[in-house]
Amino acid sequence: MLVKEFLDELEKIAPLALQEDYDNSGIQIEGPNVDLTGVLVSLDPTPQALKMAIANKCQMVLTHHPLLFKGVKRLTPKEPISDIIYMTIMNGITLYSAHTNYDSTIGGLNDVLAKKLGMFSVVPLIPSALKEGAGIGRVGEIEPPVDIREFANLVKRVFECKTVRLAPVGPHEVRKVAICSGAGADFIETAKKAKADVYVTGDVKYHEVIKAINIGLSLVIVEHDESEKFFENEMVKFVESFGIKAFKYHERFYMYL
Repeated sequence: MLVKEFLDELEKIAPLALQEDYDNSGIQIEGPNVDLTGVLVSLDPTPQALKMAIANKCQMVLTHHPLLFKGVKRLTPKEPISDIIYMTIMNGITLYSAHTNYDSTIGGLNDVLAKKLGMFSVVPLIPSALKEGAGIGRVGEIEPPVDIREFANLVKRVFECKTVRLAPVGPHEVRKVAICSGAGADFIETAKKAKADVYVTGDVKYHEVIKAINIGLSLVIVEHDESEKFFENEMVKFVESFGIKAFKYHERFYMYL
C-alpha cells in the first residue's frame, strides 16, 4: 500500500472536513509516495518520536497533535521545530496529524472514551453540521447510577490515570455524563445545558472550576494527554489492519511526585 492510499483510507474514517476551524489536521510534511511498510504513532511530533521512526525505518509518523499551527518564520538550530522538520525531510518521512477530525468522527476518540465509561444512548455534545452522529464531545448515560466519588474513581481506573481532580457539587449520583477529550473547558455551559450530572475533560483552570460549581455541574478533570493517549492504541490497530507494521511512542513531559 502506498502512502497516499493509506491516507485515503484514514480520511474515510476521519474526514478532514470535520476538523475545527482553528485546527491544522492532515499532512504536515509530505514525503515520497512510496510503499508504506512502517508507521510510528504518537500523540505529539517530537524529535524523540522522529528518531524512533527513523530507527525503525518508518515512512510515516502519524500524530494526534499537529506540528504546524502557525506560520514558521525561520529554520535555525535554535528553533525547536527545526530538528523535527529537518529529520522528516532528510529521511523522506510523511508527517500527518489526525486531530479534531478524529476527536469528532463517529467511532473516534470521544466514542472510545464513552465506551470505556460504559455509556449508552451516546450523542455528540456539540453535533457536527456536516455529518450526523459526529461532533465535539459526547453525552450519554451510565447504568446503574453511581456516587460522584465512585464515578471519579471509575474514570481514574478506565482512563488508566495516576490521579484525577474531582470538583463535586456536593454528594450526588451520576447517571448522565458529558465528556470531551483534550481541552474542553470552553464547553462547561454546554455540558450543563445537556443536563449532564458530571463533565469529564482536561485543561480546566481554577476559575473555570468555580464557574462549573456555580452553575451546578460537577467536574472530573484529567490531564490533557490522559484523555488522548488512546489515540495511539486505536491508530496502531488501524495501521496493522492493512498489514503495515506499527510502532507506538508515548512521551510524557511531566511526572507525578
